[in-house]
Amino acid sequence: MKKILYLDDEKDDLVLPIKRKLESTGKLEIKWDKPDFYESEVGNLLDSLSHYDGLLLDLQLNGPQEDGKQVKYQAPTIAQTIRTYATEGKIKDIPIILCSTEARIKETYDKDFTSHNLFDWTFLKKDINDETIEKIICMCNGYSLIVDKKGDFEEILKRKVSEIDERVFSRFMSKKSTPPSHEIARVIFKDLVQPIGLLVDENILAARLGIDIAKSADTKKVFETFNDQKYRGVFSECWPRWWSDLIVETFEKITGKSLAVLNAKERVDAIKQSLRLNNIVSASPEELNSSTDFWTICQVSKNPLDPFEGYRINMREEPKPWQEYSYASLISFVGRKAQKEGIEVHPLDEERLKQDSESLSK
Repeated sequence: MKKILYLDDEKDDLVLPIKRKLESTGKLEIKWDKPDFYESEVGNLLDSLSHYDGLLLDLQLNGPQEDGKQVKYQAPTIAQTIRTYATEGKIKDIPIILCSTEARIKETYDKDFTSHNLFDWTFLKKDINDETIEKIICMCNGYSLIVDKKGDFEEILKRKVSEIDERVFSRFMSKKSTPPSHEIARVIFKDLVQPIGLLVDENILAARLGIDIAKSADTKKVFETFNDQKYRGVFSECWPRWWSDLIVETFEKITGKSLAVLNAKERVDAIKQSLRLNNIVSASPEELNSSTDFWTICQVSKNPLDPFEGYRINMREEPKPWQEYSYASLISFVGRKAQKEGIEVHPLDEERLKQDSESLSK
């Protein structure tokens, strides 16, 4: 069982249901505290964090409490202090997870990019379910492994570092000092696991293989063929990923053909013939698109997409050299679904999207 310290300034009738949900599977033990004044709270954490596997913070900690107490700081402030003390070796390095409401996330957190790296993961209070619990546990287990292996990236990632783009971990390769565990965790999760690039999720794996998941009964059997290409490192239990370079290599070994030069039907035909599977259907392009040279997905519909027919999404920061842009399709912007989900087109694709949208009405 993982022990989690939870700081939240809300009233009992709002926080206790959250605590009960998080403890519902018996895998988490939640200790809920209301935030104390800053210096007192820092002292509390210095004394107590060694007894916990993770820290859960509400975004806004400065609401009035029943006893009239009102602190004057928010989650990023206390998170930054914890990270500093962890770097100095004064406090245990554990995952810091943000838990808040959708309104507060949009109002404050989404606008303050500087604080994002302070938190390992974020979830909404209204969305708590068994998957949320498993991801919290996964974060705790990941940190434990990173702390235990002390910069041994081959053990942490379960792959030879020499096979990975050297720029990902170049800052950690100095032998003069061991980097803080939270920095290693942040780079692995936010620069490697979450973005599209060296690793891809099952939707992009299916897109690159040309498969329509919903219509293909043998999708699982195809994925099993690429089982050895799965990412086995930290955080993989709850964020399943595949190494993109190994997918390409394995496809060529299996079929004798180059993945990148085939369209969806050709890829699926090659898989059918090589694996002797019949229940696989090639994916079709989204409405208003025509290409089946799929390599990514539309982030709105999650359907396969040729990047040349998609529009780059305006992300919080530009992709790093080993990462790829995320895309959305024309129909997702024309139909306003992208905008409803808070997805904006990248400034460099604004004019092209405008022209393509206007051409539909001519």
